Amino acid sequence: MEYNLKLSNGEHIFYHFEQIDYYIENAVSFIVSGIKQGDHIILIENESISVRIFNKVRLVLTAEELSNVHYTDNFAFYCKHGDFHTPTIVADFDEILKPFLDENLTIRTWAHVEWGHQLEIEQKINQFEEVANKSVNEMGIVSVCAYDTATITESIMQNLMKSHEFLMTDIELRPSAYYIGTIIV
Repeated sequence: MEYNLKLSNGEHIFYHFEQIDYYIENAVSFIVSGIKQGDHIILIENESISVRIFNKVRLVLTAEELSNVHYTDNFAFYCKHGDFHTPTIVADFDEILKPFLDENLTIRTWAHVEWGHQLEIEQKINQFEEVANKSVNEMGIVSVCAYDTATITESIMQNLMKSHEFLMTDIELRPSAYYIGTIIV
């Protein structure tokens, strides 16, 4: 996907994907365009998909450019203590970004949000995305929060569209008509 919108720092993007091949191509495009602009990329992804992404990215980027792509396993990140726990996730996110922010480096994040089977996940996701929206704007980073459409309810999708400035699908990226800045629960 070619991004027709000019993204600036502090952009929060909700990507609900349906086709894994499109998802991988979009992640690769996001990573490569960020690296070419001098950004560091934080990729929070599961192992099987990250391998496919890196196999494609390696064809385009030099070894030096690849050193600016930083990987974190998404299951370990979102369920570090066996639960989708917002304070832990936010603290870990801040810890990952701190060295880059301390050096005044520009960052883009791509996070595939997965959680397994958990009770009250809708409330946890809403709480997490409300905090994430504030953090992304304060830190001035471009951040994609990717969700597999098959794993989220209509209610979760509606709340995600309200908490992200941009809405992305497998084939388009546009401003969210539903964005209100915070989540209403």
